Amino acid sequence: MNYGNLESALEFDKNNKIEEWIQLFLRNDGDNLPLADGLLLEERCYTGIIDFDLNKLHNVKSGAPEYFHDEESISHFFDIVNNMKAELDKWNPPPMIIEFKSDGTFYVCDGRHRLEAYRQLGINRTKAVCWATGEENFTRLLEALNK
Repeated sequence: MNYGNLESALEFDKNNKIEEWIQLFLRNDGDNLPLADGLLLEERCYTGIIDFDLNKLHNVKSGAPEYFHDEESISHFFDIVNNMKAELDKWNPPPMIIEFKSDGTFYVCDGRHRLEAYRQLGINRTKAVCWATGEENFTRLLEALNK
């Protein structure tokens, strides 16, 4: 099954199984095993799929992620971004997976290519699943989303 699309995620979300979708997506077509494993290490609280304001990611710089240092990695990043932009009308991207950190900022855990494509296209909102570690941070996450 292909989990890397919005329809699949919405089906799981409708059945209150967004955490299951995240694990299936990351372990299959999302190809992000480190994140999948890391999410299981502590209690995480998830929003379900929401309409997310990308301006809340002001702390995430535009362009290639800061952990890419060599030209080949940076070039490959932008090749993927350009392919996503060209195919966006034929593809219904999965929700971004975004962490709400204890310092009150949001961090893209899965979706940096999509974020860059959206920014270049002038798109300010997208579907996302946000998560926080623990109930206290989750309450703060919900408050931050309503600001």
